[in-house]
Amino acid sequence: MVALRKLLPPYTLHTPGGERVYLPDLKGKILVLLRDPGMAQALALRQEELAALEAQAFLLAQEAHESPLPLLLDRDGNLVHAIPEKGVLVADPFLEIYHLGPVEGVEEVLEWVRFTGAQCPECVLPEAEWL
Repeated sequence: MVALRKLLPPYTLHTPGGERVYLPDLKGKILVLLRDPGMAQALALRQEELAALEAQAFLLAQEAHESPLPLLLDRDGNLVHAIPEKGVLVADPFLEIYHLGPVEGVEEVLEWVRFTGAQCPECVLPEAEWL
């Protein structure tokens, strides 16, 4: 189940070319997943900024189509449907989800990336609740 402050489930997605992408293999950078092509276009224009923040962004879809960001196919829709239509999922480099919800635009996405990058997972007690 996809939920805030939980690890992203170990789904296997695919590229349009059929290559398998196992989500745990994406560890190491902040992960941004979105499903809105318009938001993907706006975020694609900020790729240098994403790279400087040590983040990677992907557009999720159930079927292959043109994409300004790398496209990951979730044919069953398990992950696609967990993300609101005008929303994003932002996970830290260990794939813990810090944001899963709507955003107003690309600036808010980048704010979530900055916030996520500023967190210190070693500083939070495992039993602590996060709001």
